[in-house]
Amino acid sequence: MPRPLVVLVNPSCWRDPYSEGPGPMIIPGFPFPLTPLLRRVTKREELVPGRVWSFEQEQGIGFGLGVSTNVRMTVIKLRDGSLWVHDPIAPTEECLDMLRELGGEVRYACLSTTQYEHKIFAPAFTRAFPKCELWIVPGQFSFPLPLPNAALGLFPKGTLGDAKNPPPWSDEIESELLYLPPLFWHNYTYSECAFYHKDTESILVTDAAVYVGEGAPGIIPEDDLESLGSDECFTIRLLKLGNYRGGRNIASPNIPASQRAERVANGWKRMALFSLFIAPDAKNILNPETSFRGMAGKFVVSPIVFNVVFQFYREEVNAWAEKVSRWNAKRVIASHFPVPESATGVDFLAAFDFAKTKDSIPPEYVDAKNDLASLDLVVRILGAINAVPKVN
Repeated sequence: MPRPLVVLVNPSCWRDPYSEGPGPMIIPGFPFPLTPLLRRVTKREELVPGRVWSFEQEQGIGFGLGVSTNVRMTVIKLRDGSLWVHDPIAPTEECLDMLRELGGEVRYACLSTTQYEHKIFAPAFTRAFPKCELWIVPGQFSFPLPLPNAALGLFPKGTLGDAKNPPPWSDEIESELLYLPPLFWHNYTYSECAFYHKDTESILVTDAAVYVGEGAPGIIPEDDLESLGSDECFTIRLLKLGNYRGGRNIASPNIPASQRAERVANGWKRMALFSLFIAPDAKNILNPETSFRGMAGKFVVSPIVFNVVFQFYREEVNAWAEKVSRWNAKRVIASHFPVPESATGVDFLAAFDFAKTKDSIPPEYVDAKNDLASLDLVVRILGAINAVPKVN
């Protein structure tokens, strides 16, 4: 399979061991590096015995902030024994070995979103399995140059949501496409495909909503959580040094090192808020319990997705979520955060109550005025330059 023509805007981006030639060595996600850069550990978990597995890797934004989340690839064994892959992750040797242990040929891979943190490894993954058919959502993009899929290393067999060319696995796995109008001067489209595996009654989604668990995904190192849970960590020191939103004068319980479990729990709450709000309010970073509790134990729409995209297209988002909720599901698997032990389409739909209204904010954001302040400012600036619709 040909290599990408342009590596700077093609985030497949590291030296690819599955193609001939040495290949370039480029930081994933340039100019915003997705960490870890040198070694990605993979954790596999069986979600449905013999049929569905979760493959997780850690993914952070770098810059030494100690903030990361998990990114998930879900693998389903079809009735004929072949493997169907949802949102491929970095095809490290460890990951590939774990995949081979499942038995069966990797026959299909689905890139179910246009978000770059999910598509960065799709080219390298499909090169690892030359017979694998790649199916992608419409609206794939690159910046600053609008390049064709081939230049991005994507060589799809078909497009998800195309009724004229249904995928060969559609009798086992149903799909529902969310394809929204373009933003950012027609350079970006939010596109996501949800799937329903009939045999195991499993819904698969990517970024539209995630389940905020009480504990962190197992792939995130406990030492990192403990560090972020301490007020002595670099991130908290930086917050206070810069007096971010008055954080220098906000009291917080500096949990002693002897209380490791409490520090780990506090670190997860802080990490979850950073992952979802990007820049939550200082008081909720230092004392995360209230903001975290509003989202814990339920599916929520990520604030950055809500602010930058979904709030502008409520009718379309609500219609899609209602269609997904009609699937008779026992579990809902998102590509980030934990997978709940059981969940239905109705549980998933609850995250989209805001979309039934013209201007409400998700109630899970219990301190929305403060936690959304930074994102609101960004959206107002984007609206002023006509990158997104203006917010009233």
